[in-house]
Amino acid sequence: MVKLIRSYDFTSSEFFDYIEDSLTKEIKKARNNNKPIKIKAGTIYTLTGKDDTSTKVTINEFRRNELYSATFESMGEKLTVNYYTRDTPKGCTITLDETVHSYDPSQHNKLANFFYDFMYHRSAQEELNKLAKSIAEFKNK
Repeated sequence: MVKLIRSYDFTSSEFFDYIEDSLTKEIKKARNNNKPIKIKAGTIYTLTGKDDTSTKVTINEFRRNELYSATFESMGEKLTVNYYTRDTPKGCTITLDETVHSYDPSQHNKLANFFYDFMYHRSAQEELNKLAKSIAEFKNK
């Protein structure tokens, strides 16, 4: 499990504006229609990647300005991502926690687990940085 806490100069509302916009576009594309979308817990859709890899996405919870949680399943891998937001005087704090359900540390030695945790933590940090950059660009549109 990876847990990151970072502060940003945008608000929780702006974070969720971006998430709702992105999810709406993703779901419409996945469903191949332009029907209205309501983002809520229990919504399931399938993304197809550039290499025709399918990823099943399940929205676990969606509480605007508080929590967005989703589970992604693809090629035997299963990952749950939670974004908790809290407004601060200078913007908002995002707590990201991710759990890889398909990785069992008891099946590996300490060194392998350390390396896995290091690489996974680094990857999560990069993704959070990309998300923050995308939100800033979205906010400036």
